[in-house]
Amino acid sequence: MDDYLAFGTIRLVRQSDHGEHAAWRMVGPKNPIHPHPELTKGEARGWIRTTFLPHVDDPTYASLKVHVLPEDVNRSSRGSIQHLRKLLKLLADLIDTSVEAWNGSFDPNSPMQTYKEPDFSQEESLFYTFNTLSSPQITLGDAGTRVHDQQAMGDVFQDSIIGLKTQLYPYQKRSVAAMLQKEVHPSKSRDPRKPQFRDLNGTEFYFDVHEGVLLRHPHLYSECRGGILAETMGYGKTLICIALVLATRGHYPAIPEGRISAMPEEYNERTPSLLALAAKKIKQAGVPWKSHFAALETEGYHFDSCTAALAEYDGEYAEPIFHPTTPDRKNKKREDFRMLRQSFATLLIVPPNLLVQWQHEIKKHTHPGALDVLVLDSTTKDIPPWKSLMKYDIVLITKARFEQEYRDDHLNQGRQFKGSEKFRSQLTEVRWLRVICDEGHGFAGSSYKTHAVAMLDKMSIERRWVVSGTPSHSLQGVEVNLALNETNDNNEPSRDHSIRTALERRRAKEAADDELKDMERLRAIVVNFLKVQPWANQKGADYADWKKYLHPFDASQNRRFAPALKAILQSLIIRHRIEDIDVDLCLPPLHNTTVCLEPSYYDKLSMNLFRMVLTSNAVTSERVDDDYMFQPKNRKYLDELINNQRRSSFHWVGFTTHEVAETLRVSKKYLDEHLDTISDGDGALLTEAIMNGERALNDSGWRAFSFYHEIGVYVKDFPDAAAQAWALNGEPSNPLLLGTKQAREAQQHVLKHLESGDPSFGLVGAGIRAMFAARERATEEMKAREKARPSPNGKPPTAGTAEEPKIKNQAATFSSPVRSSKAETLLAAGHKRISSTMDAAVTASLAKPKVIGFTSAKLNYLCSRVLLLQRTEKIIIFYDSNNIAFWIAEALELLSVKFLIYANTLAVARRAAYLATFNQSGVFRVLLMDLKQASHGLHVAAATRIFIVSPIWQPDVESQAIKRAHRIGQTRPVYVETLVLKGTLEEKILKRRRQMSKAELVKAEKSLLDDDTMNGVIRGEGFLNITDDEKERMKGGTLDEPVPLFERRDGPFSTDGAEDSDLIVGLEIERARNKRRKTPAKRTRKDYDRGPERTVAFGATDTLPLSPPVTPAAQPRSSIFGGGNGIGSPVATARPKKAVGFMIETNTPPASGSDSSSGSAANHGASSGPGTGPGPGPSPGSGGMVT
Repeated sequence: MDDYLAFGTIRLVRQSDHGEHAAWRMVGPKNPIHPHPELTKGEARGWIRTTFLPHVDDPTYASLKVHVLPEDVNRSSRGSIQHLRKLLKLLADLIDTSVEAWNGSFDPNSPMQTYKEPDFSQEESLFYTFNTLSSPQITLGDAGTRVHDQQAMGDVFQDSIIGLKTQLYPYQKRSVAAMLQKEVHPSKSRDPRKPQFRDLNGTEFYFDVHEGVLLRHPHLYSECRGGILAETMGYGKTLICIALVLATRGHYPAIPEGRISAMPEEYNERTPSLLALAAKKIKQAGVPWKSHFAALETEGYHFDSCTAALAEYDGEYAEPIFHPTTPDRKNKKREDFRMLRQSFATLLIVPPNLLVQWQHEIKKHTHPGALDVLVLDSTTKDIPPWKSLMKYDIVLITKARFEQEYRDDHLNQGRQFKGSEKFRSQLTEVRWLRVICDEGHGFAGSSYKTHAVAMLDKMSIERRWVVSGTPSHSLQGVEVNLALNETNDNNEPSRDHSIRTALERRRAKEAADDELKDMERLRAIVVNFLKVQPWANQKGADYADWKKYLHPFDASQNRRFAPALKAILQSLIIRHRIEDIDVDLCLPPLHNTTVCLEPSYYDKLSMNLFRMVLTSNAVTSERVDDDYMFQPKNRKYLDELINNQRRSSFHWVGFTTHEVAETLRVSKKYLDEHLDTISDGDGALLTEAIMNGERALNDSGWRAFSFYHEIGVYVKDFPDAAAQAWALNGEPSNPLLLGTKQAREAQQHVLKHLESGDPSFGLVGAGIRAMFAARERATEEMKAREKARPSPNGKPPTAGTAEEPKIKNQAATFSSPVRSSKAETLLAAGHKRISSTMDAAVTASLAKPKVIGFTSAKLNYLCSRVLLLQRTEKIIIFYDSNNIAFWIAEALELLSVKFLIYANTLAVARRAAYLATFNQSGVFRVLLMDLKQASHGLHVAAATRIFIVSPIWQPDVESQAIKRAHRIGQTRPVYVETLVLKGTLEEKILKRRRQMSKAELVKAEKSLLDDDTMNGVIRGEGFLNITDDEKERMKGGTLDEPVPLFERRDGPFSTDGAEDSDLIVGLEIERARNKRRKTPAKRTRKDYDRGPERTVAFGATDTLPLSPPVTPAAQPRSSIFGGGNGIGSPVATARPKKAVGFMIETNTPPASGSDSSSGSAANHGASSGPGTGPGPGPSPGSGGMVT
């Protein structure tokens, strides 16, 4: 019996069958009769031993003690192993593991202790499990036995990584060391399907309850060479990856097990030189010669002959190709193997918007020449040959370009192309040392396999890493959500206490749907990308079903605990607990506040119109008709209406006078026809709705906003003679109401004529022309909008449900690279600085006009804060609508504030250039950023002030936005302000969001209408009170300090005469191409006959500046609207020996003067200088920059 395990006890109960015979039945599912035939068979074959034991107190009960022989002990003494597993699956439902049952003293009324049911206290949410994983604990001895691996580990801990100029924090060293250990000396982990148990004698064993596999000894798997780097957002994951690459620079991947080296044994007519023999042996053995030479180069040695000899040989091996066997392909000749070459390169796959940021981070953290980097973006047509790829330490490629390499060919066991149709990506010709996928949660696609993952399957890669601070929604640090907490100076709890409280609050299991989605995303990373065993189900291995073992619900849809999950996460994820990071690094304080503003008159007017629509709809439909907005079939339109109402808290121009008049007509008609039957409450509501609609129609300012699609600006003491010509509503007044666009045109007209005797000459005519052009444009837009508006079932759409009209000026500004030379001249004239005493040419009447405010309370607050803070701090303004961005941009232009914009309409490369400029330049102090673009990985630590224009419903989105600035590299306190109008729907939305549980937030993630409480709030929302004198008092409608209209204030960093485009980091090549296109060289017929050429551009990393120096002769304008954006060949630079940092291939068009547009990228580029027109856009296929 020494080989048998004391498995447990089957409870028996004596029952009477038909009153004649007493029989024993087993306590458990279906109460099978004893003796059971399967148990009898098992005893006969020696699989189990049973002992009958009467109950010590009750003769109607007994214990059947079961001993089991594990299947890995005395294997030759049994028959089929499948029969044993079937028996053990039966026993798993019947066995009681308690000591009382084993001794025959169990309480018949007590629940059984089984192998299937873990202790309830072990149940934890995925969020809690992720945040309680142990921090890495690595030592020098964890690097294995190879000398170069040990050397790399020592370099990490001793701050001696060659080429790294940034000192790592202690926690970063531990992360790099943990990644290195997983790569070079992966641990052995126990099969997670077989948890460890102890029998009733204390003997350890391993039992798979689902499959009935019982083992005395553990089944071990080698952990994957890679994992998930999940350090929290903003704590230096990019630097950790760069340090890992540098520490293992020149290391070669091992030839996979079972493969044979295929380096040819050449016949030499003469005895090879010692140099040639050594070079070949080094390549055969995979010795990391490159890092060794780099270390010696620091001492002045050079190895040109050695590197030339090494380049003659490549470590090669044959990789089998497994083809599906089908009847029609049996006799077809297909390749049986392919040749692969060992490469020390790291393939770094990044989102397109992070490509330039990665280049800057590599340059910032490494010494010149430390890494050879090849950059491949979406404009790169062909990837270089594999021979070229093997020269680089890093091949940096965008995810979009990487996916273009995927083909469904014979390497992917799909259909085979013939002849010239065959395609084999150069990426599949080498065995890569590693692949790193930045923001790798994007690889957890909804489909079974994304193209990126399918492409990776075709490649040979030794080490795989996913880099993401949030691999899934629940897999995020508890500290991230703390950023959402409002801060105050009184009785604020400590950080440690806040973390503990937040953890315990979410310790319990999450909502079912949310947990299922998280587990599916995790499965995609673990199975499809990392190929973790046993879940990846390699050929020849027993099948492992992810859902069966790790699904949060069993087959009966009952919630269960998956004991293997924490072990899997611990083996894959490298992440420090936040309390461990705080020991090494403490970020500056984060202050998050909500700013409640008094809405302006026009704010209330706009929001009340939405309430008018909902009230009229509810009353006239009597809340039961199919037209009732809250009917399920109208949900789409209700969502749109509520979203529009939220945006109206800034400004709204989406209602037409016709829509308001039609709503009033329907409301009045219903009121007249149901005057006797309508309830007092509905009557009062409808009357108030009518009153607010009529107030809007009777307001000349509102009508002007609706028609011109403008936001209003109040100018005090505007020249009387020109007031009526420029008035947006046609009514001269003081202060005068203008549109921001018209105010800028008036400003530009005066500044253009500063050198004339009377700068105000022609101001009236300019106003007439400006307003005429605005009317023409507005009329065309209205016709186009009416023509394009959908009208289902012949019924006009409900007012307020249509998308706000896209401002035509915005479309030109955001997406057109062309700007008229006249506009350029006007802006250039505005750069002339006017002293505080005013130029003599400026008349007294022009010195008086001042911008005192806007018609939006939020815009007034933003502009006041920007004017106050821009001299000493950098500012991010997050917006959620392109119209809002345009209005903010127009206001900042008017107030002479320099800014950049990170908009969804810009090309990826240009967005990245603006981001780099904002981080590095002292000129641009304000960055407008689309909330949708505030994605994972963006680094904007230069900013210390964050303004969120409207409350954000999804907490995760808000935390992501905040962490763009509050991250490693930040040295000053960060202040976050969320703008909310008092007494409005958005104030109630924010209050409700802060009260909601995680489960409620998940349920209403896509729409706040999915929250029952919020749904009720919207139904019961009332009108905002507007007093009779509110418009005249301009409540909420003024700046803190008036700003002179005709004084162009260039700010403390201004210098005369330069274009803003010259200050944009990363657009050097684009400017060079623009310059070349202005003076095209003559080409011969021979030049055209050659066709497209491939130009390889090199930049010396120690000589190429990130941005041109700002000289006293250069002066940027106040924004980056307009300007040329063509991309051309780089200017040749000196190439120091051993100092090549980056290389990008560009496809140069055959004709230098070819005409092509730039798409939507260039509109927010830097404006051209005085007297120069914008340059043409980039040609198709062009791209790339040397950084």
